[in-house]
Amino acid sequence: MTGGMSRGEYSTRGRSDRALDTIAETLAAAAHLAPDGRGRLLARHTLAGWPGIVHGGGLVALLDGGAIALGGVALPRVVDARLIAPVPIDTALILEGHAADDAVRLSVLQDGRTLTSSAISALDPRAASPATAWRGGDDGSSLPMSEHCLACGALNPLGLQARLRFDDAGVWARLEPRAPWRDREGRPHPALAPVLLDEIAWWLGALVAKEGGLTNRIRLTLWEPDARWSAPLTAAGRFDAVTPMDKQRIFWRTETALTAADGTLVATASVVFRGGVDYSAPQMAYFRPRTPPEVFSRMFPNYAR
Repeated sequence: MTGGMSRGEYSTRGRSDRALDTIAETLAAAAHLAPDGRGRLLARHTLAGWPGIVHGGGLVALLDGGAIALGGVALPRVVDARLIAPVPIDTALILEGHAADDAVRLSVLQDGRTLTSSAISALDPRAASPATAWRGGDDGSSLPMSEHCLACGALNPLGLQARLRFDDAGVWARLEPRAPWRDREGRPHPALAPVLLDEIAWWLGALVAKEGGLTNRIRLTLWEPDARWSAPLTAAGRFDAVTPMDKQRIFWRTETALTAADGTLVATASVVFRGGVDYSAPQMAYFRPRTPPEVFSRMFPNYAR
């Protein structure tokens, strides 16, 4: 990652949350990983997605940073993360990692239980990027923003504060990265890709399943992680690329892409969304007052009043 992570141990000790003004500083402060691969993870509230848990894309960014710190990953790269259970905010957790021949593998554990596992590897040089990527519509309806989410939270001082829209074709967001997401040379931080694409993917899954849910797996390909991406950036995904993975239609695979203003493909992600009524109960209560009734009824007709 850009933004000052060094090989070996990475942390920002002795600093308060108030002093952590950038995504690079915040990610570095959240994770401490020694050269032997043993460490800890303590994510603060600015990295939250849903209240109390780390944003799925933010978690991928943390793991990607850990792989860079261990010094075993070249660029471009692939980050494959399994989000087995939610990772809590403001909770000291165990972070373990090791570099193998084919990948750097990291896990987050709590009380002996694996919450997340990941493998970060160099992109196969024979891999061909998609020829084109859908870049969203011209209009569409606004999706509800939260107050504190890392991706869309309007009141999160660190957040991307992305405004997502949808129409009959898909979901998209266009943004000019805010100062906390740029390095000293003005380049967007690579963490922008997993955070924004995970947010797009969540909404693709939720709007197709018509239920709330959580991200279950993220496979992120960073095609141009260190390029000076031209803004505005566009993250988008189509509904016709969302496919069920099981007969019960609980798990849904989504496909998303992040492109620069000049058409450069920055990153792609295949994200698995897990939906269901158990998630919908609290999430619908959250979205309903933040969404015009006519839009909410299109989004979640089973929960419209």
